[in-house]
Amino acid sequence: MNRIFNLQMRHAIWILIGIFAALWLAILVTLPVHIPIVEYSREYIPSYTHALSGVKGQTLTVPSDGLSRIDVWIRTHVEPGGYVRVKFELKSTPELEHGIASGIVVFDRSGSDWQARLTVDPEMISKNDPLYLRLESILSSPASSLHYSYFAQDLYPHGELLELDQLTVPDQDLRFKLYRDPSLPKPFAWAEAAIAPAIDASHISAGAPAWIIVAAMVAAGALYAALAVTCGVLAARLLAVAHRREAAAAVVLALFAAAAAILAGAEAPIGKLWVPLT
Repeated sequence: MNRIFNLQMRHAIWILIGIFAALWLAILVTLPVHIPIVEYSREYIPSYTHALSGVKGQTLTVPSDGLSRIDVWIRTHVEPGGYVRVKFELKSTPELEHGIASGIVVFDRSGSDWQARLTVDPEMISKNDPLYLRLESILSSPASSLHYSYFAQDLYPHGELLELDQLTVPDQDLRFKLYRDPSLPKPFAWAEAAIAPAIDASHISAGAPAWIIVAAMVAAGALYAALAVTCGVLAARLLAVAHRREAAAAVVLALFAAAAAILAGAEAPIGKLWVPLT
């Protein structure tokens, strides 16, 4: 009787592992994948500038084809019943009246570090195109406030921070991060997202050849996958012998949840401010 029970228990756990593995792969297939192409060094600490004028902006040059996302960081202070309205707009130059794409967000609560992820159709912008990211804000009352994250240093060599569409304070840059679409289909795009930034950084610093970086990343990925599978198998077998169904389910769920969080947690859409520009 115990032998039959143990066999059924093992089958149930392996089915559970298969279900969570399928869910994990489904997450990797459905989540958006964006590959960073411009990111400021973490050695520089950003500051926040008050948007008193209502309009801030950053000029830049598109470094790659397939530009699909721009991240900016803002802070809001909203009084009860008030709001902060922000229009994110992309233009070719500050002088043009009509933009390429835009999106509007209305904040009804305060936030200390909003990461606005602005997504755009990659077909709309080409490599080396001039681009102007315009941020226009409207406050419901003087008691509300909006701040943009920026750098007091001129860190980005291909553009400047503007106020009221004019360069009033030189040698400053908006804190932003650019992404492109992957060239590989999902779920392989996640591998490209992990390898491409390392290759770019090595190329800029004249470091190790690309093939060494790729080989090291592939080896690390294989080791990670083998470790995850081994942990899942050992946990399932040990807990099956102990006749603990709830514990087995909890451990297997925790293993695959941790794997998904490590691999795709930063890009998961839950709790993130995604702003489509159309």
